[in-house]
Amino acid sequence: MNISQYIEKDLTERIRNGASLPPSLTLTALANEYEVSLTPVRVALQNLIDSKFILKGQNGRLSINPRRRAKKTSKKRTSSKGIQLQNWDELIAEEVIQLRIRGEPVYLREEPSAKQYSVGRTVIRQVFNRLAGAGLIERVPRRGWLVHPYSEQDMLDYIDVRETLELKALDLAANRLEPERLKQFLAANSPSTNGKPRLDNGLHQYLIEKSENRYIQSFFAKFGIYYTYLFSYSTVATSVIDDKAAEHRKILRALLKGEKEAARNYLQQHIRSQRPNVNRLFEKLTRSKSALGKRRKLTRVE
Repeated sequence: MNISQYIEKDLTERIRNGASLPPSLTLTALANEYEVSLTPVRVALQNLIDSKFILKGQNGRLSINPRRRAKKTSKKRTSSKGIQLQNWDELIAEEVIQLRIRGEPVYLREEPSAKQYSVGRTVIRQVFNRLAGAGLIERVPRRGWLVHPYSEQDMLDYIDVRETLELKALDLAANRLEPERLKQFLAANSPSTNGKPRLDNGLHQYLIEKSENRYIQSFFAKFGIYYTYLFSYSTVATSVIDDKAAEHRKILRALLKGEKEAARNYLQQHIRSQRPNVNRLFEKLTRSKSALGKRRKLTRVE
């Protein structure tokens, strides 16, 4: 369960049970409520709007759907940190990645982090050690854990290695693929009944699992989650989601027809097509940092 899923689940339960909710259903208010960045809140809210738990008015304001709200208000408040999250690595990694894409070094300390997530320092230390093993953070004596900013070259290098290993995974998995599972992925990457693009990246993990090569699996288990999240961050535009889903459909249809070489070529093109998104992401981050620097400079002058 990642942060956006955590927020969505928590708000869903609070709405269903009639528990107390934040006084304002805005991105900023909810980000403050859950002590996270705006991105996971935005995803959670969109899912709640899609499932009709939250209604969006013509003026853009959000409100609780009264049909989803419990008739009797619960006196017991559901804490935003009351849900027991099983995958602390994924949750904390997502926050670390949010810090990394801002492009500035940040230090994390175990005690404040333990309080933030309502867990013991031992849990936090174990997660930080695993994140350090993946190269996301670094232990600095007497200062805490240093979050290294992402570089564009890091992501491009990852794409190169990913291409080699995932194509090998496809070669190894080709005779083990299940047609019904491939059809499920095809449906999950096809537009909804109202024409809204849908993107499901499960195909990639499926190929890795079916390769039955523990070294390939180990690489993606160690690095995949973090780069997958970052790539998702760079493909939020509807047009990009539509393009990526269409690329998945080409791969899947070729596999269903038994055209392994065509599927391999489509997969290679799909992975390489991520490069322009990476370039645009870092251009955007550079502009954001530049704009922030100008605002700070104006503030100092005033």
